[in-house]
Amino acid sequence: MKELRLVTDAAGVVSGQLVDTEKPTPQEGEVLIKVVVTGTNPKDWKYIPHGKAPFNSGDDIAGIVEAVGPNVLEFKPGDRVAAFHVMHSVHGSFAEFAIAPSHTTFHIPESTSFEDAATIPLVAFTSAIAMYQELALPAPWSRGTEQHNPKGRNPIPFVVYGGSTSVGLTALKFARLSGLYPIITIAGGSKDIIEKDNLADVIIDYRNNNDIAGDIKKALGGKELFHAFDGFTEYPSANPLAEALNPKGRITGILSYKHELPNGHKLKMTYVGSAHKTYPNFPVEDVETDKEFAYVFSRYLTRALQQGKFKTHPIEVLKGGLGGLPEGLNRLKAGKVKASKLVARIADTDGL
Repeated sequence: MKELRLVTDAAGVVSGQLVDTEKPTPQEGEVLIKVVVTGTNPKDWKYIPHGKAPFNSGDDIAGIVEAVGPNVLEFKPGDRVAAFHVMHSVHGSFAEFAIAPSHTTFHIPESTSFEDAATIPLVAFTSAIAMYQELALPAPWSRGTEQHNPKGRNPIPFVVYGGSTSVGLTALKFARLSGLYPIITIAGGSKDIIEKDNLADVIIDYRNNNDIAGDIKKALGGKELFHAFDGFTEYPSANPLAEALNPKGRITGILSYKHELPNGHKLKMTYVGSAHKTYPNFPVEDVETDKEFAYVFSRYLTRALQQGKFKTHPIEVLKGGLGGLPEGLNRLKAGKVKASKLVARIADTDGL
């Protein structure tokens, strides 16, 4: 098969090498997927440091099951699926075939295109683990979401910094499905993507705003804030969240945050890779529960897509298939991609 392996030069510019390699064989609990469309994420360029061996860093798979390993019960060849590949491991999504654990693989209905499905896996698991594991918010299938207030929503306030980022926008979608209220987000020039689907009750513009924390408190309308998610996590994004947070509240983000937070709060980083394996300084017991959660959540994603409850992210299809990925990742790195997810159709690759 053909596989794209990425490298970076001393200036951090991403380039790719299209190589011939053996089609992988699924092991126990794994699914081999013929990749139709691969998604992209900022981590795809962030984790290709200069001087390292060329590497296929793709993790968002959408395609058709080719084969399954032992003890895979729910998938068979020919199934339409999307999947979250094990980060930093071989057989990623920048190839004709990729491997994913069955517990982070989910069926996609005919009404969901492969292009749309490729935008889902990493951001969906990241936001879900952040919200339902780290912050312990009620999941969409929880009975707690039926305890509605007169506005028809669960009176649990929730704040998301970076609501127009792909992971922040996904968190807002799940917040609506969980019936949280009020949903408050901090965003900027791309906030129309939030407004279009009414994904937040209050949008606070961070631009030229010296009192984001004050605006959050106003939006709370006297309610206490116990749950905050920083979908941006670059200083000082977490600070106003911590300022508005109850002393017993929780805040989580997608990157490590080395700065001290107001009011003695600490930001717990959400390791989406905990859906697969342990990481340094990450409790083994948390990984085991996150794996179980990922299994259940994968099945919920299929149902939510089938019922039209979960809408996917806007997309931009890269030209040239796998060959278009380096240029796309360089655009991501330069901040030139706004309010859309870059995807690549494998069949568009020259030479296939």
